[in-house]
Amino acid sequence: MSYLLEKLHFKNVKELTQSTVGGHDLLQHRQKIQALSEETNQYLKKNVYQNYMQFIETAKEISYLESEMYQLSHLLTEQRSLIVTLLENSLLGDKAPGLRGVEKPETKAKFNTEIAVNLNVNNQEGRKRLTALLEKVEGCASVVESLTRILIHEGDMVELDPSDNCAIGRVRGFLLNDSFMIASWLPNKRGNMRYQYQALYELEGLAVINIRDLGPVKYAFKLMMFPDTRVLQCANSSDKKEWLEAFDLAKHLKTKKEISPTPSAETKDNSYDEAFNHFAAFADDESFTGFPNGTENSQEVAESIPDWVVEVADDMDVYVAQRDFEEAVSLAEKTRDFWDGASPSVVNLHRDLKLKIDSRIRQLSEVLMNELRVSPDKSLQGGPRAASRAVLLLSRLGQASQACDLFLKHRSALLKHNLRQLKTEGATTLYIKRITSLFFPFVADTGREISRVFPKNKVCASAFVVWSRNEVGKFGNNFRKHVFTSGSTLTTVAECVALVRTHSEQLTEIGLDLTFYLENELRGQVERCLRDAREKLMESIKLRALEDKWRPVNFVNKSGIARFADDMSEIGVASIHSWVYDECWVALTSNTINFSKAYLTFLDDALKMPSADSNIFVDEILLDIFQAQLKHVDNSFRSGKYKGEAKFISRNASFLLHTVLAIAQRRVSEVRLHPCPSFAKLRSEFEWLANDSQKITTTIKSPVADQSFI
Repeated sequence: MSYLLEKLHFKNVKELTQSTVGGHDLLQHRQKIQALSEETNQYLKKNVYQNYMQFIETAKEISYLESEMYQLSHLLTEQRSLIVTLLENSLLGDKAPGLRGVEKPETKAKFNTEIAVNLNVNNQEGRKRLTALLEKVEGCASVVESLTRILIHEGDMVELDPSDNCAIGRVRGFLLNDSFMIASWLPNKRGNMRYQYQALYELEGLAVINIRDLGPVKYAFKLMMFPDTRVLQCANSSDKKEWLEAFDLAKHLKTKKEISPTPSAETKDNSYDEAFNHFAAFADDESFTGFPNGTENSQEVAESIPDWVVEVADDMDVYVAQRDFEEAVSLAEKTRDFWDGASPSVVNLHRDLKLKIDSRIRQLSEVLMNELRVSPDKSLQGGPRAASRAVLLLSRLGQASQACDLFLKHRSALLKHNLRQLKTEGATTLYIKRITSLFFPFVADTGREISRVFPKNKVCASAFVVWSRNEVGKFGNNFRKHVFTSGSTLTTVAECVALVRTHSEQLTEIGLDLTFYLENELRGQVERCLRDAREKLMESIKLRALEDKWRPVNFVNKSGIARFADDMSEIGVASIHSWVYDECWVALTSNTINFSKAYLTFLDDALKMPSADSNIFVDEILLDIFQAQLKHVDNSFRSGKYKGEAKFISRNASFLLHTVLAIAQRRVSEVRLHPCPSFAKLRSEFEWLANDSQKITTTIKSPVADQSFI
């Protein structure tokens, strides 16, 4: 096929090159083909988008059809076995005429006898073996409760993955007269307990399919029960043969029992009912005080069960196949109310029916739990609405704790998926803004959903708090990885921390306050950033102090002064014009101006980050930085090197103490709602520097009258 396509393509290219002249025509044809290709792609995409819902509905219908075909095949198999059984048994006990000559009676009797001997189907012995499972299989008490169950066959097998035939684990199978139980091996043996109960499948809905030996898969057979499929591998061919024969015998015995429920006189002596059912001996005795009317009373007890209760198991199978989980849960609740209101005698008499219905309810719970489980093959399909629906239904079934646990795991997976969709490109602040806008509303919505689905459930509320704390821890790790890097400035870190603190307050709307825990997660990195910024500022103060000549700044013209005024206004200094003289001169040094800008910017960033617990740490840093600058002023004033600039130095000190420090005090008070005592102490300590220079001449000679300006 590929050869023909290649030949056809070569022929079209050859014809095209012959009909064109020059490279210009070829380029036009190429552009035309590309345009057609793009148009076709757009058309296909458009059709996919338009028919997307039809694709989904078609997939659902195919799934439903597949389940119905499986059930139909199973019903046909049961009908075939029923017809064969009817033909084998006649009213006189002989073989039906239609089957004469097909198989000799003595041959079939001998075959059944051999199977019975090999598989040990004796009722009393099978009952004893089933009871012994309580000591070996953990969690199988509900299986042994039924008085009519016996153990037919058991053995070790390896379970394979139906998709890729890889080994999943070692299991042990137990074939009963009405069901098949699978148990897994316990990793740590506890006393006599060697296995852990996994699942119980009734023979009515179980199809056993022989798998041919192909490649590495040998001695295996498949079990199909809606909606599950399991593949089990035996050790050798003889074990596989025994298992298949045991399944055939169990289904044959079950079918025969359903056809002829009244045993003959010969089989009655060895029947299991007479050996283990205490009422079997009085079934035909009208003098027994428990049944004054003989069998009529037993019929009345049987008739006390409504017909809908008998059909509950089948109805639930249909609802699950149709994914009508609401109706299935409603039916389960109705059945539970019926059994709660029934008398103990009715419950005991219909114990098998109740166990069968309980098994269907457990299967329904497992299907709903699978709706919440997240795996690589089934990644968040159904969305949040499907998850909430499954949680509500599980809560109605009495599985609130399991539903809450699976719901929170589902929300974790959904949150992780949403965070991965965010691109880390661009500025760090923009990325942090996106993830905080996603994370904290998501946690808040999860809390509201928990309160709605599990009202007044303290266990689920506690589980949500633990989940929230774990998710905040993960968020903190991701935040530290992107924000606290070597290339991040203090301003960037401060803006990101402020965003987190602001968005975290949304959780208080649902009664959850994790601000302290979040700040505790970030405190170490925040303090490290503040210390690094302090060291940089202290180093810049030292360098500027060495270069400071105590000269005013000349901004050349009015436009330069205007730009300077705008810069100072941005950091909060609005009265800078009082320090301007001669139109373009400022009575401040470049050192004082640069320090004011750096200090007030650092102050704003520092006030965004810390919590109440770290206020003392921040105050110490702010005090150390400002004190270092004032000490430079003090040293210059006392050194005598700048005697002529004493008044100018005093004016710079006044600007630092009365303008910059006052702004810092006001901003701290606005954020913390109380003043900083360290600033007041610092101001009183260096207040003498801001006094008029004429009042300081007692210790320093009069300054030079003329100043040099630059």
